[in-house]
Parts: sequence; C-alpha cells; structure tokens
Amino acid sequence: MTALYLASGSPRRRELLTQIGVAFTTVSAAIDETPLAGEPATAYVERLAREKAAAGLAALRADGVSGPLAVLGA
Repeated sequence: MTALYLASGSPRRRELLTQIGVAFTTVSAAIDETPLAGEPATAYVERLAREKAAAGLAALRADGVSGPLAVLGA
C-alpha cells in the first residue's frame, strides 16, 4: 500500500484527514510562503501546494524513505 505523507503544518489539514479516516504521517516542508509580486491568489495557493509536496518528497527521500508514497502539499 502507498504511504500518504502530509506536507503541511496546518492543524485543519490534519483534522480533515483524520475525520475521514485517512492514515497519514506529517512531514516537514519548509518553504518560503511569500507571495510573488503580482501573483494571483489562485496561482499562489497552487504554487505553495506544489512546492510543499516537492519539499516533503525531497525530505523523505533524503531520510532514506523509498518505495511508493504520496505527498499531499496543502
């Protein structure tokens, strides 16, 4: 089974996944969350989600986690 990792520090994201019975592990995804000049709100949240997921995956791989996994950047 593919492991799910949550690349978000948001208590609400953890709460939502827990409420629907999804097993997950939280992974640190330290990224710069500063909006880019002129960046529309939708582009901003999409970029953050992508960057958090990528940072989470990189951290997991650096820690030696291998095999199938999914990283949710939210």
